[in-house]
Amino acid sequence: MKQTKPIIRFVALLAMLLACFVLPASALAAVGTSNDNHTDTDDYCLRAHDVTIGLSEFSSKSRSELESGIVSAASFAFLIRSSADPTGEFVPVTSGYSVDFSNLSAAASSSGYVITVTLPAITLPSDSIIQFRVFVVDDLPRSYAVHYAFSSGTPERVLPAGVTAQLPADESIPSGTLVTPAGAFSPVRDGAGDWAFSGWSPDSVTIADADMSFTGTWVWTALPVYTVSYEFVSGTSGRALPRGVLDKLPMSATGVDGDVFTAPDSFRGFHMNEGVWRFHGWNLSSQTISGGNLVFTGEWRWHENKVVVTPTLSPTPTATPTATPAATSAIPATVTPQPEETPDQPPAALEQIPNDSQPPATNNTTEGGAAKMAVATALSALVATQAFAIVSDFKVLKWYNAKKAARRAGA
Repeated sequence: MKQTKPIIRFVALLAMLLACFVLPASALAAVGTSNDNHTDTDDYCLRAHDVTIGLSEFSSKSRSELESGIVSAASFAFLIRSSADPTGEFVPVTSGYSVDFSNLSAAASSSGYVITVTLPAITLPSDSIIQFRVFVVDDLPRSYAVHYAFSSGTPERVLPAGVTAQLPADESIPSGTLVTPAGAFSPVRDGAGDWAFSGWSPDSVTIADADMSFTGTWVWTALPVYTVSYEFVSGTSGRALPRGVLDKLPMSATGVDGDVFTAPDSFRGFHMNEGVWRFHGWNLSSQTISGGNLVFTGEWRWHENKVVVTPTLSPTPTATPTATPAATSAIPATVTPQPEETPDQPPAALEQIPNDSQPPATNNTTEGGAAKMAVATALSALVATQAFAIVSDFKVLKWYNAKKAARRAGA
């Protein structure tokens, strides 16, 4: 038994050494490297692989996820040297150690960042450590310019502003990205037709280390043309519209679906001897073309003139003067008096008949009658005054002639 124990110890030590130098380490194929870091102390046999990661890992993972991935890729192999069991197996260390990632930075590095792993001391006065490197490469995809342009698919027609305003803005897109431009654009009315988007060329493409251009084509299509007409009707039973009213009809027009038309809002009346035609209104103030012609119907109504009767004014009668008898000593001369002039009687006022440019008269008995009576009274007083003056002058002349005749007789 005493000889057996040394042999067992020797075999255990040999197995431990073989484990330290020969034990293969597994690494993540995606990020692990073939560089193997190996450190032996009296307490541990330590191995760790260097790791390569891309900058994309920093943006796609949290810090804890990133560090966990690095530990996994480093393929730690930590064995306790004094832990060989009777079968010669060493106990691996799976916990109780610390990893210092304070040197790791999110920047590309060809020399690598040193990461330190510390294991607690067992028999030694100090802890055991092993270091490995993390190399960071710039694996971020490059971005390339994607340009967009519109072109006219209808010869001799230029794209209007309503089309070009919908052009997508140029973009910067990472390499390897599948780009499919948007194809939802609003049609644009241009004259008697519409512009419609027909598609992109190419319709989609994967960005592959180069700029890319997309060209969208628009096609103009003529729309059906419809007529917008106007008509007048009489709103007065038994009276037809005269030519003067029909001549006021607006001109017909044309349009396409969606066009809005508004009828003229007013017309001047058409005056005739007996009255006036006045516009009453349209059946619809505005209409929108929707697959057919439009008709606006306007109504005119007849308004007769109202007759205004003005009373006839009679002049105030004047007294006829009598001749003064001549003196007894004088032979009266025969004077033939001139007949007295009777002032003309003012004619009765006649109604003013309206014409094409004059509106019909208005019958206002209260205000117009009072004014006319006042004028008639003033005219009558003026005529009476003139008549009295004429009679007075006639008497003076007759007396003068009588005196003159008497003087001649005395001579």
